[in-house]
Amino acid sequence: MSRIRTMYRNYLKKKMFNKILLFYSMVMVLLFISVSVLAYRYYEQRVVQEQMDASLQELDIVSINLNQQYERLYNAVQQIYTDAMIGDDLKYFLTHEYEDFLNWRLNQYAYSYRTERGNFDYQLRLLLKDEASIANVVLYSMDQDFFYVLNRETQHFYYQPKLSAGHKDWFQRLRSAPWQYMGSEPLFEGKMDDVPTPYSYANVLKDSVTLKQYGAIMFELNTDRIKGLLRDRLDGKDNRIMLMTGEGQVIFDSQGKYDNTVYPYWGQMNLQEDWVNLEEPSKVQLLNIGNTGMVVAAIIPESHIKQSLQTIRLSLIGIVILCIIVSFAVTFTIIRRYSKKIHRLVLYMRRWQEGDLSKRIEMEGEDELQQISQRFNHMCDRLESYIETVYVSEIKQKNAQLVALQAQINPHFLYNTLESIRMKAISMGARDVGQMIYILATMFRHLIKKQTHVTLAEEIELCGMYLALVQYRYEDKLDVETHIENAAAGSMIVKLLIQPIIENYIVHGFRTNDDDNRISITAAEADGVIRIRVKDNGKGISAERLLELQNALHTGDETTKTSDQSLGLKNVHDRIRLNYGSDYGLHLNSVEGEGCEVTLNIPVTREEAG
Repeated sequence: MSRIRTMYRNYLKKKMFNKILLFYSMVMVLLFISVSVLAYRYYEQRVVQEQMDASLQELDIVSINLNQQYERLYNAVQQIYTDAMIGDDLKYFLTHEYEDFLNWRLNQYAYSYRTERGNFDYQLRLLLKDEASIANVVLYSMDQDFFYVLNRETQHFYYQPKLSAGHKDWFQRLRSAPWQYMGSEPLFEGKMDDVPTPYSYANVLKDSVTLKQYGAIMFELNTDRIKGLLRDRLDGKDNRIMLMTGEGQVIFDSQGKYDNTVYPYWGQMNLQEDWVNLEEPSKVQLLNIGNTGMVVAAIIPESHIKQSLQTIRLSLIGIVILCIIVSFAVTFTIIRRYSKKIHRLVLYMRRWQEGDLSKRIEMEGEDELQQISQRFNHMCDRLESYIETVYVSEIKQKNAQLVALQAQINPHFLYNTLESIRMKAISMGARDVGQMIYILATMFRHLIKKQTHVTLAEEIELCGMYLALVQYRYEDKLDVETHIENAAAGSMIVKLLIQPIIENYIVHGFRTNDDDNRISITAAEADGVIRIRVKDNGKGISAERLLELQNALHTGDETTKTSDQSLGLKNVHDRIRLNYGSDYGLHLNSVEGEGCEVTLNIPVTREEAG
């Protein structure tokens, strides 16, 4: 930490251009990094989209191939029903003993125009020749309970074989789902399989007239054609293409890992998420194959995408580092040039600070620093000519300060004089006079203070002093009531707003011959406004004069005749409007012979702390 602080003091704290260089470098680094991140995200999305498009093409290839395969196999089955010779030949084969079938066929050759082309086995061999994905054709006889397996090399009869554990209900299942998952387990025990047949297409065979079921035909299929179609497209890639049933049983896996098994992540693949958690986070595309009940899935692992972006990532890092170095070098060169100029300015300013005004700055160029140097040179010329003038001004200022200090002595002299008079009155036994002089001196100190605003409490205190003097003069003839809310007492108001109103009552409304004179002062805060009411029971104002005063106050009519009685009121009203605006001021109500009520409306203003 100490080293960092030392470096900060030496290279940053008092080095403006170093701060600029550091700040600019940080901004450029953040900018280049942000741009590179955005570029990387763009290329990442682009690569992902390209691979998704390529995978979609692969899915389309598999889908088209399976749909075409389905159409060919479906047409082959339909041909059995549409060609009477083939249908009759196959039906007799599956419903009779093999020897009876041979005799029946020989008789057909002898007594009809039947040829080899009308035989079912001939048509099936042609289908095996044309459809490379068919490994075996399996015929099942319900009446004779045998399986006849035909492939390109051999043909076998299997009488009453024992069905494998996984295919005991194969005949019931094919009625609703002609496409069957076979897996690695043969259809029945003892069946000879040279080629894996993970799936099949089967159909129940029925009599075209009675619709009685007499057997089934099954095409056991391999995945060689799918492998051939995808071999060139997936060579050297980590992308995976899988052909599965609707229950997740894998018919084909381009990587061979999950062939003939249940895919363990089948449930996750059906989630509608951007990234699916399989062996690793991956992009997944699913495509249903028509009416087959099979699904083709394309899986793109995240590691493959990152590997594809490795070159782009390294290139962006190199470009960012190069841009940062070039930007720093260019910025350092420019800032160093201006730093030298600033250093020269500082050096000359130090000489001027020491009192040497004879030096002048020579700065090349036409930039702001050159203009600053010209201004400093001009300033030095002016300073030399102003030195004597400034010296004389300082002498005059000192004389003015002496006069001001002398003027401050006069109020203190007056305070001391009043205090001497008060003490003399007390010594002579005139304590009332002494108290009145004390109140007068206190009021005088308050009045000559320089501040123009005081708290409402201070203003009320001044008014109380003034009314106390009046009560000393008119003993037992004046009652004073004061009620100030605590919330309003601390608000700041213009000095001497209330006292002139009270004085106006004492001079013009006070009844000297009566003993029931009364004045009340109240102040309350509501909705951000302080309302101060001064109410008395004095002589009051005539209706005609009251109207003139109200017009003068509310309209600002300067032509209205101003008497001594209204001068104080108008002064208070004008000062409120000048300080707080035209929304505030003084309101006057009076009934002749009953007294007068003056209301002041001013905004709440609090004294700022500190």
